[in-house]
Amino acid sequence: MFNNMILPKLELIIMTDHHIAMLNLPSIQTLCCHRTSLAVLKASGEGIRDYLQGQITQDINLLTPTNPIYTAVLTPQGKMIADMHIIDIGDELILITQATYAATLVERLRRFALGHGIRLGCVESLGILSIQGEATKQIIQEITQPIEASLPMSEAASQGVWLVMKNADIHKALANIPNTCDESDLEKATILYGTPRFGRDWNASTHPLNANLIEMNGVNFDKGCYVGQEVTSRMHWRKGIKKKLYHVKIKGNSPHAPCPIQSKHKIGMLTSAATNASHESFGIAHLPIESVENNTPLSLENGDNITVLKACHA
Repeated sequence: MFNNMILPKLELIIMTDHHIAMLNLPSIQTLCCHRTSLAVLKASGEGIRDYLQGQITQDINLLTPTNPIYTAVLTPQGKMIADMHIIDIGDELILITQATYAATLVERLRRFALGHGIRLGCVESLGILSIQGEATKQIIQEITQPIEASLPMSEAASQGVWLVMKNADIHKALANIPNTCDESDLEKATILYGTPRFGRDWNASTHPLNANLIEMNGVNFDKGCYVGQEVTSRMHWRKGIKKKLYHVKIKGNSPHAPCPIQSKHKIGMLTSAATNASHESFGIAHLPIESVENNTPLSLENGDNITVLKACHA
C-alpha cells in the first residue's frame, strides 16, 4: 500500500537543528517524530457508523478505507470537546485525537452509546509516527516494523504522513531514521508551516467555525442531525462567522504567545509563534475577517508589525 502512496510536490521545506526550525532552505531534510501528544482510539461494532453519524460534525458516509476524515465532537451548545481524524481499517475504525482530550472524548462518546452495540476506547500500545518532508515516501518504504494504518498529514510540510504503529515499533523505527526530532521541534515546525492546533491556538471558548473548522474540512452542512448541529448550522447560514485563524509573519523577534494583536485597539490574538534559522518569525493569529479583508494595519503591543499570509486550512 505504501509503495503506491502519492504525495504532492513539496512547496515548503522545514528542517530543525537543536530546537530551531528552518524555513525555505535549499537543503531538504525530513522531520520524523514520535507524536506522544496524540492518542489512538479504536471503535468497532455493527452500529458504530450510525452512532458516530449522530455525534460528529463531518459526514461519516465520506469515510472509506482510502478516504479518512477530520471531524469534531461538540457539546449541545456547539462548543468544542475534541477534534479527531478517523481512519477506516475494515472491521474497526481508528480515531486519532490529542492525548490531553482522549479520556474526555471516550467518556463523551460512550455516554449515549447504550443499545448501539459498540466498543470504543484508547489503545495504549499504539502511537503515531509523524514523517514530514520530501523524503516521506522513501522513509516509509524503509520502515520494516508493522504499520497498522496510515493517514496523509501535512502538518509541517506539504508532504507528510502519520503512521499508526505500536509504540515499541516506533522506537525501533526511529533508531534507523535520520532527522528525528522531539515534540517541541515539530510543534515549532507546524507553527512555521501555519498549522493550527486545538488547545494551543484555540479552545472551547471559541466556536469551531471561528477556528476554521470549515477550512479544515471538518464539518458537513448537508448531513443529518448531530450533537451541536443547531448552533453550528445557524451560525453558518446566518453569517455568524466573524473571526478566523490566520498564518502570519511577525516583523521582529518571536514574541511570547499568546499576546494581543491591535490596530487602534485590541482586535485579535497571536496564539502561537516560532522563529526560523533566518531569524524570521511566524505565527498563528485569531483575527476578525473584516479587518483582514480590509487590510487593516496590525501590530503587537510592542509595535512589531503583523502581516497576514493566508487563512489556515487543510
